[in-house]
Amino acid sequence: MLDIQEPLPCGKSSTTVAVLEQLVADRLLPRITDSGAPAWISPHPDETEPKPPQGYVVSFVRLHERGFGVPVSRFMRALCDYYGAELHNFSPNAISQAAVFVAVCEGYLGIEVHCDL
Repeated sequence: MLDIQEPLPCGKSSTTVAVLEQLVADRLLPRITDSGAPAWISPHPDETEPKPPQGYVVSFVRLHERGFGVPVSRFMRALCDYYGAELHNFSPNAISQAAVFVAVCEGYLGIEVHCDL
């Protein structure tokens, strides 16, 4: 019999506004140009697990430090929809494999990438 366990909580984020602003300075995150709907927000200091407002997703600093960019590609958004998952549910290796898949389809095979391949 398979024993399915509840996933462990993510825990409190250690990311600060200063860390995110450094990502902007390094051109790894877009600048905030609209104060009404900023491109990114930092986690609330009292937040013990990720609870982004409507329209935002959780993203990890380490992904951006390793070349993950925003906005996310149409294929990556479709992949999230296909699996009913959010971006932060994918490991860095899974995102890397998706990027390689896109590169092979578009660059080598010359076809538009989609989830049915």
